[in-house]
Amino acid sequence: MNDCNFMKMIRMSKSLCHKYKQAITGHADSNQAFEKLNSTADPALVEEWEMQEVDAQIAHLHDPKSMDIYI
Repeated sequence: MNDCNFMKMIRMSKSLCHKYKQAITGHADSNQAFEKLNSTADPALVEEWEMQEVDAQIAHLHDPKSMDIYI
């Protein structure tokens, strides 16, 4: 095995552990922001968003543009 590739493989676990810890922190921050938005938004609007999501998930196989609601 080439030494360069071997060194990448050895250091990969440290890098992945670091990225995993960052992802956990990011997830918690995103979840907090989502809960704040969800609790302050109008319930009718939240229900409309949920219906748009369901429709997009159903239609995305036949019409990829249906996923444009996420943009």
